[in-house]
Amino acid sequence: MTLKEKLKEVGYAYIGNVPAGLDLVRLDDHRLLNTEERARDNGEKDVDVQLTNKMRLFGYYLEQEYVKPNWPEASFNKFLVWDGVDKDNQGWHTDTFEDYDIFFLYYFDDTAEETGGSINFKWDGDCEASYQPKKGDLFLISNERGFWHRAEDTKIQRRVASFDYNI
Repeated sequence: MTLKEKLKEVGYAYIGNVPAGLDLVRLDDHRLLNTEERARDNGEKDVDVQLTNKMRLFGYYLEQEYVKPNWPEASFNKFLVWDGVDKDNQGWHTDTFEDYDIFFLYYFDDTAEETGGSINFKWDGDCEASYQPKKGDLFLISNERGFWHRAEDTKIQRRVASFDYNI
């Protein structure tokens, strides 16, 4: 099944483990600020310039590798990177109000059942899937109505980046 077909059917696709992003970004070399508030405007930069450049480079890699082959007219919108799970993301939600059509979630830490941090998906009213992402795992998610996701709270460091695209 192609990525386009998978997104149309269930609203997400587990791409697999992509260690290239870990090697490029080297997130442990950077400090994330405002981790609970992510990119919300509180007057401080959340990400330093060097990390910003590496995240954008990885975003363009994802665009060339996974997005353009399926949506040739697509464009990279933005990235966010954060640590933890915001309260508003722990309930079922969709990001249809955001200014992008699809997005990737990329994990920089391992999660486990006993510590939390899972990502969950729901479609067709009652169909659900849950994953305990590992460091380097990549998911592609649709913002189309009818597809929902949520993040489970966690007791451990859970650094995640989203890379957003307009298709």
